[in-house]
This record gives sequence, C-alpha cells and structure tokens, in this order.
Amino acid sequence: MKMNRKTIFFNIISLFILSVNAQAAVIKQIYEVSLPVISQEKQIRGAAFEQGLIEVSVRVSGTSLAPTQIDLKQATRMVRQYHYKAMSQPEIDDYMKKTSTLVAPKYKLWMQFDGAKVRQLLRDNSMPIWGYQRPNVLVWLAVKDGNNRYLLKKSDVSQIKQAVSKEAKRRGLPVIWPEYDARDKKMIKFIDVWGEFWGPVKQASERYSVDAVVLGRMNWSKGSWTVNWSLLMEDRTESWKLTSPDLEILMGSGVGVATDQISSRFAVFAGNENDGEILLRVSDLNSVSKYAAASHYLSSLAPVKNVYATEVNQYQVDFHIELSGDESDLKRIIALGKVLVPDTRPDNHQEKKQVSADLPVDNSDEPTQQVLNENPDGDETGEKKSENELPETPKYILRYRLNG
Repeated sequence: MKMNRKTIFFNIISLFILSVNAQAAVIKQIYEVSLPVISQEKQIRGAAFEQGLIEVSVRVSGTSLAPTQIDLKQATRMVRQYHYKAMSQPEIDDYMKKTSTLVAPKYKLWMQFDGAKVRQLLRDNSMPIWGYQRPNVLVWLAVKDGNNRYLLKKSDVSQIKQAVSKEAKRRGLPVIWPEYDARDKKMIKFIDVWGEFWGPVKQASERYSVDAVVLGRMNWSKGSWTVNWSLLMEDRTESWKLTSPDLEILMGSGVGVATDQISSRFAVFAGNENDGEILLRVSDLNSVSKYAAASHYLSSLAPVKNVYATEVNQYQVDFHIELSGDESDLKRIIALGKVLVPDTRPDNHQEKKQVSADLPVDNSDEPTQQVLNENPDGDETGEKKSENELPETPKYILRYRLNG
C-alpha cells in the first residue's frame, strides 16, 4: 500500500511508544555530563561547559583526539539545558579524597548538549561519529598483588573494577565482567589469562556473546602497577603496556586505548563524497512492536542520517535510508548489533504477491544490491506522483530479516 508523509510520520511516532528493547548494547545519556563546580558564576559555568564538551566530543566521536580538533569556545551555544544540584557533605568529602584540588566544590552542574550541533561540529572538523549502538566488551583481568593472584569477576567489589567502569562509562563503552563460575572455571584458569593463551580465553568468552575481548595482565612491583593489555576483535589482536602507581590513571588509560581501537572500526566519517541513499527491506515484521523496534534501531545507527518507510505490508517493510558514509559502513554496523541478519531465504509465493511491482526480489546468497525500476516522476504505470507521496526510492536494495 502507498503511504504519504503524514501517514508515515503518525505511524512512526505511534509505534515508537510500543518499541521493544534492541539486542545490541545501547549507550544512553550520550550527550549528558555532570561536573562538580565551586560556584554558579558565569565564568565557572563557561569553563564547565567546555569540559563537558570535551567529554561529549570524545564519547560521540569515539576518539580521544576529538577535543584537539574542535573549537571548545563553541561549548556554550551547544548546551541545550543545564541545572545545578547542591552536593552533600559526604559527596564533597569523597571528591576531595580523590583529587588534589584545594578548593571544595559546592554544586553538581548537569548539562545536556544538543546532539545535532555536536555531530555537525565533529563533521565540520573531519571527525568520526559513533552511534548509540556499541559493541559489548568482555574484560578478563588477571591480577598479581604480592602473594595474591586472582581473576576479577562480575560479583567482585574492587577499586580496579570501579576505575575501569568509571572510564568505560565516560567513554561510552559497554563493559562486561565474566561470571567466573564453575562453568567458566572448567574452560579457563588464571594462568591462561596471565599467559595470554587465547585458545581458552576465546572458548570461555563464547557464552557471553560479545563483540570484543580485552585481556589484562596486572602486576604490582616496586611501588607501581604495570598492565599488559590485549584487545581481540574480529580475530585480530592489538597489545599495549602501561605503568602507573595511580589506579584510576592506569585503568583509565587502558580503557581509553581500547575504546580508541574499537571505535576506529565502528565510527563513521561523514563526507559528501561518501554520502548516499539505499533501500533496506526488512522481513518478519509481523507485529507492531517488531516494526517499531526495527524503525528505532535503524534510526540509532551512526551512518543513518534519515530513515522512513516507503512500503509496508504484513510480511515486510521497505526503509529508505539516507547515509553518512557508504553501504559497507551500514552493513558492518548492522552486523555488530545482531538485531538484523541478512535474509538469504528464497521468497515464497505469498510474500511475492505482497511486494510492490517495482521492487523485484533477489535470491542471491548475500544481502546484495539489485536494480529497481528507474522512473523519477511516476510509478510503474507512468503516472506522475502527487506532491504528498514519498520521493522515488534509491536504485539499490538490501535484504535483511529481524533476528529471532
């Protein structure tokens, strides 16, 4: 059935209310920052806005280099809203213990930045954009502290874990700690992580369905910590070594390097030479909630500038997508999320009857491209479209289905 813009807009808004949770890790509050400040003076607030823009630009771009490439003086005009909250005395005392500052803060300044303005600032400075959908990262960390040797697990309460979690949250990296229960212990031992034996590590990591694995070998010696880090992603490993007596600096740097490495794979550089449009057909959307989930998921992806439905029936939906980047970026990030999977099934007769005549279906083994009817001003009958109908669909189509 044909749908005009008003109908589609109403349907999308209504369906979002019923959307279900996506399977991929989704980072929330990506444009929000809360910082301690000593007063509500304009000068202090302006400095806090600049620090907030530093954190948001790093989180949204995925790279720690972002603040060096943008004009921080634009921070104030990018803040959508902000408010102050008085800090309690225990909060102030805790903050003073963890910092070297001599002046105690009085307030927490919460600020929310305008997402569209931040993304445009990054694009204008040739920086990448990393979307809300991000890879789950499993951390195996083996620690030698004097005579103590242990693997950190999910149930542990530890300063090391707290430092990792704090930096991971700041960078927008979803981190998972292993259960290290009886099931894990059958497959992996302390020595396997310490010795960087990837065979047992990979085997034990399979149960967690993650997209990347970080392995750490942490040792206390001569008044300082040393950590040998390794990152496994897409069957490739990267390694680096860090030394510091300060746990927060050490863990923060480790998470920072890992995040830079991971985001370099999934963040998207926008440019007019790479921008394009594509038609993506999603099958198995046989309920309102599934349609809403697919719509919401596609709109959250970093390469997607705009998305709307052009054809809807009880079996499938065709989504018109405007891209920042190219088709390969979109495919790679969809594969990361595991919400949609390539639809390689042959089409049955019932589905074919429902598909619009100007959208032929390809039966190849991959979600490949296929050429559509090229008639810029009319439909298959040659009749000119009315002004309230959607514009022509792009020339190519990708075929996916809802996973599960």
